[in-house]
Amino acid sequence: MELSAVFFDVDGTIAETEEYHRKSFNESFKEFSLDWFWDEAIYKELINIGGGKERIMFHLKKAWPEMLEYKNLSNYIDSIHKIKNEIYEDYINDSQIIARPGVFRLIEELKQNNISIALVSSTSEVNLLNLFTKGFKIDPYEMFDLVAHGDCTKLKKPSPEIYEWALQKLQLPSEACMAIEDSPRGLESSKNANIKTIITPSKLTIDENFKEARLVISNLGEPDKPFNVISGEAFNHEYVSFELLQKISEC
Repeated sequence: MELSAVFFDVDGTIAETEEYHRKSFNESFKEFSLDWFWDEAIYKELINIGGGKERIMFHLKKAWPEMLEYKNLSNYIDSIHKIKNEIYEDYINDSQIIARPGVFRLIEELKQNNISIALVSSTSEVNLLNLFTKGFKIDPYEMFDLVAHGDCTKLKKPSPEIYEWALQKLQLPSEACMAIEDSPRGLESSKNANIKTIITPSKLTIDENFKEARLVISNLGEPDKPFNVISGEAFNHEYVSFELLQKISEC
């Protein structure tokens, strides 16, 4: 089927932001006098949990199970997450965020070919806006035809709900769309929505299994800086283009 839309994940796919999130969580724990510390190994496990509040709850069940009886637990987690997001905003403001290779080039090429483009992410709207408006100085609602964030649906990735929501909003069949992801939970989410997926592993997910992806590459590539093929068929292309996406869509 002819390609009509491309869905982009955000954290780890648009930019390598997970380290900023990890540091922000750890600093928020200090604010609440918690002795938790998420090192890279712990966070690598936690990124398979969609949503920041969900990650806190997952860790709390293991590290502080008696807290599950606390009647205001939901508000407590909300408070930690709120502080974490404020710290993340400071990191974005103080850092020079750069997009991963090929991201904005591909977005512009898709727009020129009248392909709908969407952000499909489990991150909260506030974090997504901070990354784009303060990190990239771009309004995502102007750049993208649709912005689907973690506040749009009840369930986070790996549930396919966020992709199904995006398909419904764009009124497109899954066969006419492709997704670009970086993590196993993102791939599971898009796959279960019947959307063909390209994976560009991030620093935290480079060793993961992506056998269900149509193509796994180091990044989207640039004309002068080709990607490395990890698995799948790139049809002799050296960077991701509208033409390559169309070929994969037709297979």
